[in-house]
Amino acid sequence: MAALTLERLAGKTWIARGPTNSGVVESGEGGVLLIDSGNDADAGRKLLRACESAGLKIAAIANTHSNADHCGGNAFIQARTTCKIIATATEAAFIERSMLEPSYLWGGFPLPSLRHKFLMAEASRVTDIIAPPCLVPDSDVKALPLPGHFFAMAGFMTSDGVFFAADTLASSEILAKYPVFYLYDVAAFLATLDTLAALEAEWIVPSHAPPTRDIGPLALANKAKVLEIASYIVEACASPVTPEKLLAGVAAHFRIELTHTQYVLLGSTVRSYLAWLVQEKSLSSRIEGGYLLFERS
Repeated sequence: MAALTLERLAGKTWIARGPTNSGVVESGEGGVLLIDSGNDADAGRKLLRACESAGLKIAAIANTHSNADHCGGNAFIQARTTCKIIATATEAAFIERSMLEPSYLWGGFPLPSLRHKFLMAEASRVTDIIAPPCLVPDSDVKALPLPGHFFAMAGFMTSDGVFFAADTLASSEILAKYPVFYLYDVAAFLATLDTLAALEAEWIVPSHAPPTRDIGPLALANKAKVLEIASYIVEACASPVTPEKLLAGVAAHFRIELTHTQYVLLGSTVRSYLAWLVQEKSLSSRIEGGYLLFERS
């Protein structure tokens, strides 16, 4: 197992780079606030060892949201350090009850093929509920709301001016490889991109892209991709279409291979786009012959 190293970005703020970037913020007396914990116990073990090697004790974990790649290391670290776990109320429910995410995505009790660690992190106990904007307990780190990607995602600004931006942005590489990224609320996501582009910070650290001092170009690229997807969906609804047929069309158009997991993630995202486009009056919906149909307004 390759060792994980901590990279100091500014003052008391470190980053542990990986498939999901984690933040490490010194909070005095050798204690640190960990921002996200990776996908699973192995990720949690690497983070814990990296902190111990630097002489740092994990006092708390602040989770940006409840997707497994952000809270999957919680249980391992909490079992070994008795650290606090901090999250917004809605995300806390998912962190503590792992079955909720695949159940929500499937729309009922999930298929066996959806009950795996990518959608179900090992459950952990949330000790502190936050309601951004606010300070994280026992720290000078500010939590800010970042709605759109998931139910109640939050970002964290350290006193050094480093902002951990969670899943507000996909990197250019991800946009090219996985062009339809998961969204819960499209309108909120677009508003969050505008907020992020105007944010004053020394560094911005997306969870799945390198730290940057200028997030503007990447925010614009993400916004452009959302609008491209929306435009395709509107055109695909030139004649009445079911969500199921539209899902197949989006997958084919953007060259997405539909595994069971991709089916529920893409299907949920397509339905989020449909809800937004109906709200924007670009589409209308009706039920006919037992089918839910969407059509361009």
